Amino acid sequence: MRSISPVKSMAAPHEGECGSVTVFRHPDPPAAPPGQAASGPASPGHLLELIRTRPGWTRQQLLSATGMSRTTLFERLDQLFRAGLVYESGSTGSSVGRPAQRLRFDDRNRVALVLDLGQAHGRISIADLFGRTLRMETLHLDISRPPGELLPKLLDRADKLLRVDEEAQVVGIGMGIPGPVDVTTGRLGASTTMPGWEGYAIEETVRARWDVPLLIENDARAFALGEASASGERGVLLAVKYATGIGAGIVVDDRVIGGADGAAGDIGHIRVTDDGPRCRCGRRGCLAAWASGRALLDQLAGHGVHTLEDIVLSANAQHPDVIAALREGARRLGRVLATLAATLNPSTLVLGGIIGQLPIVADEVGRRVRADAMERATRRLRVVPARNGDESATLGLTLMVAKHVFSPEAIDTMLGV
Repeated sequence: MRSISPVKSMAAPHEGECGSVTVFRHPDPPAAPPGQAASGPASPGHLLELIRTRPGWTRQQLLSATGMSRTTLFERLDQLFRAGLVYESGSTGSSVGRPAQRLRFDDRNRVALVLDLGQAHGRISIADLFGRTLRMETLHLDISRPPGELLPKLLDRADKLLRVDEEAQVVGIGMGIPGPVDVTTGRLGASTTMPGWEGYAIEETVRARWDVPLLIENDARAFALGEASASGERGVLLAVKYATGIGAGIVVDDRVIGGADGAAGDIGHIRVTDDGPRCRCGRRGCLAAWASGRALLDQLAGHGVHTLEDIVLSANAQHPDVIAALREGARRLGRVLATLAATLNPSTLVLGGIIGQLPIVADEVGRRVRADAMERATRRLRVVPARNGDESATLGLTLMVAKHVFSPEAIDTMLGV
C-alpha cells in the first residue's frame, strides 16, 4: 500500500439531504495490537487470523508462534497466497544470509462500506480494514421515513462514493441504526424511532447491489466498540451517544454487550419520573423525554434554538437558558449513569454525540455520577469525551465487518478446508 500525505479535500455537496463529501488521505495504517503468540488449530483461517494481528511476520516467527511443522506451515501459507489473502511486503534487511521475507495480510484495495445512521443525521463512509475513513458523506435524514423510500436513496449515495475508486473491493457492509438489533439474528427489533423498519428486507435490499455480508448493529453500541478499540484499553468501558436521542454501549474486554433481546444500552427509555413529558415510546417520564436532544429542542423552542447545532453555538456563547437546560439534562443523565457505574464498575465513561461532547455536559454528568454512586464504584472511573467523535462508529462497524469476513471459520469455508 503506497504512502500518501494526510490531506483532507472537500468535494461539492450533492443535491438533496446532504452535508458534504470528504476524501481522507492517510499514511500507511499503524500496526494492530499484537495478538497472543499461542498455538492454535493448524488451519489456514487460524493462521491468517494470527497474521492479521500485525504486519511483518516472518516464516520463522510463525513457526515459533504456531508450533506447526515447516511442511504444514508452508502448505497453509500456499493456500493463503493463492487465495490472495497474504503477500510478501519486503525483507527484514538482515545482512547475514538470505534476508527473511515479511508476510502481511493483503488488505490492499479491500474496503468496508459503512452506513452510520442516526435519528437526524447520517454518515456514509468507505473505510479501509483498519477502520480508517477514506471517503465519506455526511447527510441530514429522517430515520422515521419508510425504509422503502429512504434506504434506496442511501444506497445510491454509497454507490457514488464507491465509484470514486473503481479498484476498491467491498468485502462487507456495516450498518449502524438508532434502534434495537437482535444479537442472534442481526435483525431490527420493534422501535418507535424507526417505525416500519422491523421486518423490512434490509439485507435483501442491500445484497441486491453488493453480494457481501451485511452486519447491522445499534449505533451506540457500534460507537462504544470503536471507542474501546481506539483507546486500546481492556476491562469495562461504558460509552454514551448523546445527540437527538440517548443510547449507550457496554464493552467488556473488546466484546460489546448486546443483551438477550438486543436492548442492552437502551437507557433513553428508562423512566426517571412517574409523570413528566410524554416520550415517543408512549410512556411518560423517560430519560429521553426529559433530556434527549429532541427534548432540549422542545424546551428551547422559544429561544431561537431550532437544531442541535444551534444548541452547541448557544452553549459556547453562554446563553443562560441553554446552559440551564443542558445542566438539567446532564444531571438526569448522570443519575441513570450512576446506576450503571455502580452495576458495571467501568474504568472509563465516554461521552459522545454532538450534545454529549459539550464540556458543560461532561462536567455535570461526571459530578452527578460521583455524587450518586458509591466511591468504590467510581474510584478509578474516568469521564472523557469521545476520542474519535463520529469516526468511532465507523471504526466499530468496520472492525465488526473485518472480524466476520476474515474469521477463521469463514476463511476455512472459503478455502474448502
